[in-house]
Amino acid sequence: MMHPQIDVSPATALLDVPVHITLSGFMPHQLITLHATMTNGLPGGEMSASSHAIFQADENGFVDLVSQAPLFGTYEGIDPMGLFWSMNVQTLRYYSSYSLEDFQFTPRSTEIHLTAEVKQKPVAKAVVKRIFVSRDVSIQKVREDGLVGLFFSKPHPEPRPAVLVLGGSEGGIGSCSQFAALFASHGYPALALAYFQCDDLPTDIQQIPIEYVQRAVQWLKRQSTVHPGQIAVFGRSKGAELALVTASLEPDIRAVIASSPSSTVNIGTDRAFTDAETFSPQSSWSFRGEPLPFVTWTEAQCQESRERLDSGRRIDQIHKAAWRACEWLEDAEIPVEKINGPILLLSADDDHWWPAAEHCERMVERLKANQFAHPVVHLRYADTGHSIRFPYIPTTRTQLNGGTPKNNAHASEHSWQEVLGFLERSFS
Repeated sequence: MMHPQIDVSPATALLDVPVHITLSGFMPHQLITLHATMTNGLPGGEMSASSHAIFQADENGFVDLVSQAPLFGTYEGIDPMGLFWSMNVQTLRYYSSYSLEDFQFTPRSTEIHLTAEVKQKPVAKAVVKRIFVSRDVSIQKVREDGLVGLFFSKPHPEPRPAVLVLGGSEGGIGSCSQFAALFASHGYPALALAYFQCDDLPTDIQQIPIEYVQRAVQWLKRQSTVHPGQIAVFGRSKGAELALVTASLEPDIRAVIASSPSSTVNIGTDRAFTDAETFSPQSSWSFRGEPLPFVTWTEAQCQESRERLDSGRRIDQIHKAAWRACEWLEDAEIPVEKINGPILLLSADDDHWWPAAEHCERMVERLKANQFAHPVVHLRYADTGHSIRFPYIPTTRTQLNGGTPKNNAHASEHSWQEVLGFLERSFS
C-alpha cells in the first residue's frame, strides 16, 4: 500500500536557509499538485501568500525539487525554493510601524503549509517553519540620545562587528528591523534606526541631520556586544543614499553596504512644511545646520511623480532627467572617496524608482579616479528591479519595482550571500 508523504529538510530553519523538499510514496508517473500557503508571514505586520506547482512522479513514485522542474505552476525550471519566492501575495501591511512604543517584532517565525494533492484530493501534508530572528537574539527598544530604533543582539563571549541598518522611503521601523533581525541572527549586533515617520521624528524626508545617524554610530560603539572599531552601515534605497552620505562624514563607519543607492543627494520633499501649499524643494539631509546640496526637481516633475506613483508607474526617468539637468551636480554628488572602509554596491538594471545601476557605475568611476584605498565591489543584476532584499520571500510584486519575480529572487539570494561574505571579509 502506498503512503504518500512530503519530506522537508531542514523543517525548521532561519529565513535565509534553503530547504530540500521531496515527495515519495506516490504511484509511478502520477501527477501531483504541491501547494504552499503562508498566512502569518511578516514580523510586525501581516502577510498571506500562496503558490503551487504540478509535478510528475518518476517510475518510483518520487519527486525531488532539487533536480526536477514542475510541469506547470507559479514558477518554471528547476528551483528548490521556487515555491517560496513565487508566492502570490494576498495581503501585506505593517502594524504600527510608525510608533516604536506600539511596534512589536512578532511573530518571530512563520509556518508554510505544504499540501500534496492527487486529482484535487489532499494526500499528504507538511509544515516548514521559517525563523525571522534566532531564539537567542534579544530585541531592545532604543530611545536614548534622541534615537528611535530597535537593537538586535545575541550573547557573545567577545565583542562583535555591528551593523547600523537604514530603511528606505517607506519610513518607520518595520522594514529595517527585518534586516537587522537577520544580521543579528548571523552574529552581527544590529541597530534598526528609524529616521522619519516614527514617533517624534520628522514626518517627511526633509533636511534630516546627519548628526542623528552619527549619534547612532556612537551609541552602537558603547554596547557591550559590539566591537567599537568594527561598525558597518547597511542601507536600502533612500537609506542607501543616507548610508553613503553618513559614511563619507563619519570615520567610525568602517564598511558600507548600499543596496539600490544614489550617487547624489536628492530632493527630500517639495514643501518647506508639512501640508504647505507653496512649492519649496528641500534637501533630504543637513549637516551642521546647513542643507546639503541636492538634485532638485521642478514643480511639474514633483506633480508627475505623484501621479505616476498613484497609478503604479515607474519614476526613474524623472530622476534621470533631473540628474542630467542639474547645474550643480558636482556639489550634489556624495564624496564616497572619503569613506573609511570597503564598499559593497548592489544595483538592478530595471529599477523603476531611480537609475541605481548608473549611480553605482558613477561612484565606482569616482572611487577609481580618487585612488580609493579600500576594496569596492559593485554587483549589478540584469532584468532585476528595485527590491533586492533577502532570499526566499515572495518577489512577485513587480509593478512599482521592476524586474521579474525569478530574477528578483535570484538577485536577493545571491546578493544576500555576498553581503554576509563582505561583512566577514571586512572584519576578519
